[in-house]
Amino acid sequence: MSAKKSEKKTKKKGKKQEKKRAKAKKASKKKQSSAPKPVKTGKGATPLEVAQTVVGLLRAGAMKEVEDKWLAPAIESVEGVGASMAWQGKKAVLKKYRDWEADHEIHAMNVEGPWVGATGFAVRYAIDMSQKSTGQRHQMEEIAVYTVKNGKIVREEFHFKTPS
Repeated sequence: MSAKKSEKKTKKKGKKQEKKRAKAKKASKKKQSSAPKPVKTGKGATPLEVAQTVVGLLRAGAMKEVEDKWLAPAIESVEGVGASMAWQGKKAVLKKYRDWEADHEIHAMNVEGPWVGATGFAVRYAIDMSQKSTGQRHQMEEIAVYTVKNGKIVREEFHFKTPS
């Protein structure tokens, strides 16, 4: 093959590769669209429906129903400042609840909210309680942020009010 033919072939090959790169770049730009996309939480009750039902049950003191009906089997529970720990799975989370209940007596609890977002909701708790192991009575405030997927609570994270 002559040098001219080889040079033409190389140029042609280079142009093809350049076109491929340009096409790939254009496709990549399409994927990176700045248009908003709908947020979905799967099948089942929406975050609004879960929030309204759960808050109503909490106000009525029906925590057992919340646990049975609304907690996902693989729920993660995260405690805030002070504990900074996470429990994974419904069995572990329920044990955490029972352990807390065994050491605390609630005198009064105010449940505010819900504040509902696209993927979940938040609830503010103000609790007047005594810690049985110390005998101390105190007030506690926390915000719980719940994430909903397929009509169940898959994550809860507790945020505690700290002194200013």
